[in-house]
Amino acid sequence: MQRWIELFKGLQEGIIPFEEEGYIIVTKFDNKSTYTLIELISFKNVKNIQPTTTGVTFHSDGFKTYIIFEPNSYQFRFQEPYLREGFMQAPIRFNESVIIDLPKRDRIILSKEPYTSYGNFTVEKPEEGNFVFYIYSNEGKTGEENILSFIGEILNKDLGVPKSILPKVFEIIKQNLSKFRHFGND
Repeated sequence: MQRWIELFKGLQEGIIPFEEEGYIIVTKFDNKSTYTLIELISFKNVKNIQPTTTGVTFHSDGFKTYIIFEPNSYQFRFQEPYLREGFMQAPIRFNESVIIDLPKRDRIILSKEPYTSYGNFTVEKPEEGNFVFYIYSNEGKTGEENILSFIGEILNKDLGVPKSILPKVFEIIKQNLSKFRHFGND
């Protein structure tokens, strides 16, 4: 059974249960290289959803975790992610991230702590080749398990990250999600 749905399709059909805890995965691929930015958004208690000309705004606190796949050939490897341009920008610094070196000198950069967007956050409609999915629980699997499965497929199948590296990536994601759940219970 499906564990995720394209966000804008789900909104149009009215089948996304926003009264519960939810997760959105925004994935942006560079069309000239394998550089990829994955933004995992955790949210709770959506008060309102407002369409915009380019996407949708959620009136809720959003916790964002960033996962960047950076090929060895990326010319701005030295530049902090928050200083990068366009979709390659993420609001993290090197000292606020975990960097995992991969074979062939590629690397993954992950947020150490979730970035918090208070009050609202906006999700843009994806450009061609990119996607935005809403992740949910099903058949006894938690949203977290579905998130890890989804991100693992992107990293392993699309980007060639060895399966042996995935547990380390998953551990960082789990730590970020646990901070979100702790904050939501305060």
